[in-house]
Amino acid sequence: MSFKRILSLDGGGSHLFIQLGVLACLEEDTGTSVYDLFDMMAGSSSGGLITVLILGKSLSAHDIIHVIKKEEMMDKMMLSHWANCLLHTLQIRPKYNGASKRAVLQDKLGDLRLSSLNKRLFIPVFNLDKDQLDIFFNDSHTDFLLSEIADACTAAPTYYPPVKMEDGDWRVDGGVGMNNPGLSAYLHAKQYWHESDIKLLSIGSGWRSFSVNGARATKYGGIQWSTKGIASLILREKMIANVKMTEEILGNRTLYINDYLKNFDMPDAMDSANNTAFQKKALNIGELWYATHREKIKKWLNNISID
Repeated sequence: MSFKRILSLDGGGSHLFIQLGVLACLEEDTGTSVYDLFDMMAGSSSGGLITVLILGKSLSAHDIIHVIKKEEMMDKMMLSHWANCLLHTLQIRPKYNGASKRAVLQDKLGDLRLSSLNKRLFIPVFNLDKDQLDIFFNDSHTDFLLSEIADACTAAPTYYPPVKMEDGDWRVDGGVGMNNPGLSAYLHAKQYWHESDIKLLSIGSGWRSFSVNGARATKYGGIQWSTKGIASLILREKMIANVKMTEEILGNRTLYINDYLKNFDMPDAMDSANNTAFQKKALNIGELWYATHREKIKKWLNNISID
C-alpha cells in the first residue's frame, strides 16, 4: 500500500514563528524542504498563511522565515487602523488595516490560483453570508486566488475586517470553528487517496494559560468574562478535545506537537509577530519543541532518514 503524508498547522497569530522553527529543524534534519516532504498541507488562520506560501510558491520553511524577516512582511501587514490610532485605548474598528494586509499578500502571491497547485491544500474559513465553515481545497467550485484565500483565512475578528472574495461572499478566519484542522484534513485525504495509508503530522502554536479566581468569578458578568479571555479559553479546550479525539482515532498514524506557552515565558499576545525579539524567541521555542520530539518525529517519518 502506498502512503501519503499530511502536515497540519493550527492557527495561532504571531506564534506562527514557533511552527516555522519546528519545520526549519525538520528540513535541516532530513535535508528535504517541507514542500517535498508532504503530499498535502492543511492550515487554519496563520497556519493557513504558511500553507499557502509553501504550496503556492514551493517555499521551504527557511525561505518563509527569510522573507518575513528580510522584507518586514509582518510590519507591513499589521498597520494600525487610523481610527484606533486617534482614539488610542478605545478600539472602535478592526485593530489593523485590511488593505495593507491584502496588498502584501497580492504582492507575494500574484495571480496564482488554486488550479496552479501541484500539492493538496486544505484551509478552513468562516462564511458570514452562509453562516457556516467553508473549506478551500484544490477542487473547490471557484478557482480562487491564493492571495484571497490567505487574506480570508487570516481575517481574525477584532484584528482584521472580513474579506469579500471573488464569489461575492464575506469570510473571516476559520479558526473561529476549526483552529486545529488535522482530523478534518485526514478525512478529506482519505476520500481523495482511499487506497493509501495516510499519516498526519500536526503542529500547534502554543496553548494559552488562564488564571481565574473562582470566588471573584461568582460576580462576573459578560464584560468581566470577556476581559478574562473566556472566548480564548473555550477555543483552547475545544482544540484540546479535538486533538485527543484525533489521537484516539488515528493512533500512531498521527503525531501532535504543542505545549503551554507559560512553560517558555512567551507572551500570550496573538499579534506580536512584528516584534523581532518575539520572533527570535518563537523560533527558539520551535527548535526546542523539535529537539524534544525528535525521536517521535523520526519514528513518524519512518522511511525518511535523519542523521
